[in-house]
Amino acid sequence: MPASLLTPPWLKVFLAVVEQGSFNKAAEVLLLSQPAVSQKIRQLEAGLGVRLFHRSPEGVHLTEEGKVLLRYARAARWLLLAAETHIGEMPATGEQRRLILGVTPSISTNCLPDWLHRFHRRYPQILVHLRTDTTPNLVAQVARHAIPLAIIEGELPAESQVAYEKLMEMPFVIVAPKRAPWLAHQQLPLQALDGQPFVARPPEAQTRRWMDRLFARLGVRPRIVAELDSPAAIREAVARGMGVTLLPACMLSEDEMDDLHVIQVEGEAPRRYLKAIWPLDVPLPPPAVAFLESLQETFPALKQVVQAARRPDWKALRALLGAELPETFSG
Repeated sequence: MPASLLTPPWLKVFLAVVEQGSFNKAAEVLLLSQPAVSQKIRQLEAGLGVRLFHRSPEGVHLTEEGKVLLRYARAARWLLLAAETHIGEMPATGEQRRLILGVTPSISTNCLPDWLHRFHRRYPQILVHLRTDTTPNLVAQVARHAIPLAIIEGELPAESQVAYEKLMEMPFVIVAPKRAPWLAHQQLPLQALDGQPFVARPPEAQTRRWMDRLFARLGVRPRIVAELDSPAAIREAVARGMGVTLLPACMLSEDEMDDLHVIQVEGEAPRRYLKAIWPLDVPLPPPAVAFLESLQETFPALKQVVQAARRPDWKALRALLGAELPETFSG
């Protein structure tokens, strides 16, 4: 749940139960006991004079009255968070705020140190709490408001309930140890990897699944010699001569080139996209807006995101309420 001094307890509890799908999971998110959550929902139901949830061993489901409340509760949360953003985008001097930021392992290793250095110089009062995870897990955490902002690579899962902005393309290159026979090549087709020793990500990683589909489409069967979760470990294994791999060109720094040889992919190089993602139904909190602002020079597409985050978007509120918001609020 988004942290806000303005959001009343009943609203936090009700939305947590809806979005987590159970009283137990809501209690974990809210750092409350399960009986405390159940009691707050019973008090809310008693005050309204209706049942809001159907309880069953499989979980909880909204009643028709609960569905009506949900629309207004989400709109109320949106308004309160928008007010907080509008009143004070940044904390006063000496005050510290916290940004929970999600990133994938490759980004954490290669891009994040420079980003954090730039951000800290500009906003030293904001503490960044980092969560490194796979793209599907980060998307799920953002969708249920456990994380307000994440930077991911690759494809979004189908029907993802998140907003996003593409930051840049990431073309892949063949990375080999600096030794024969690879050193003689500056460009090769992906078919050249057929039968070659290959250092890969684990089978459950989204990058690995994407790569397996790519190779299957081309009829290429590399010989997997290692499955490593860390991009840094993959680069080190290749540098030591275990095999070759595919990596985004932007993930390779100059100081790593002493032991590695980069080969461009002949024809159209496979590529993925770096993306920023955030929840669809709540405004970006001020620390997240500040972080995106610090990346604007590197990723110009973020300028519109930051500008939109700093002014109320009444169309978003209208979408939450359906047709029940007067036209005068459509902005």
